[in-house]
Amino acid sequence: MSRQPSASPVVYSDRFQTPAAVAEYEAQEYGAGSYASFIWDLQRPALEKIVADFRRARPGPVRLLDFACGTGRVISALEPLVDAAEGIDISENMVAVARKKCRAARLLVGDILSPPEILQKEYDLITSFRFLLNAEPELRRCILKKLRAVLRAPDGLLIVNVHGNSHSLRQPAIRWRRWRERTQKTGVMLNALSPAATRRLLHESGFQVVRQFGFGILPPTLHRTSLRGAAAAVDRFFAGENFWCDFSIDLMFVCRPC
Repeated sequence: MSRQPSASPVVYSDRFQTPAAVAEYEAQEYGAGSYASFIWDLQRPALEKIVADFRRARPGPVRLLDFACGTGRVISALEPLVDAAEGIDISENMVAVARKKCRAARLLVGDILSPPEILQKEYDLITSFRFLLNAEPELRRCILKKLRAVLRAPDGLLIVNVHGNSHSLRQPAIRWRRWRERTQKTGVMLNALSPAATRRLLHESGFQVVRQFGFGILPPTLHRTSLRGAAAAVDRFFAGENFWCDFSIDLMFVCRPC
């Protein structure tokens, strides 16, 4: 029996290169009432407080880099809290949307691993959301080491998230979707990382995790049922920096250079 060729692996850097893909991301992934928007509503106040506290503790100006800035969700929220903000993404169409949301941030299109150099020499604060999980393992390491090289030491701050914890209640559904993907070949990205694996990756790349937050305990499916209100209440209760963060679906890590 002949074997059918497997589908080509999804390359994350190619995923949002068309206007249609970006529009779908904005309308569906972060559309009104979506699960991702709900998680961001929980995440945003915690992120803004971290940045505001960091800014107040600094004697000088704070320069922010938002790596893989996408459509500008994070950088548009943080630019009022810092003295200078810079965002970079490999997708020109993503950055085009981000420019409509930002007022003063400098937004660039490019690959930070390719010459010529497009990053500044030092940043006080670096954020990177929804990148680590979907990037290929070797790319994760290369990017993190590059970000370490441009983060001011020893007191700079890196804030990253992993939006698919392999130790969360999301995981049974992901296993089932992986099984279904073997036959349907839709190209959906179904990656997951554990808190321990993420901390190990960050440490190997030159970072020490100093704080960890978690958002979303219950499976996202419940947010699409009549139990949505109850699920949201539970997720709000357990969100933040607490014992339960190792079991949350969306993880946020605050790191120092080491």
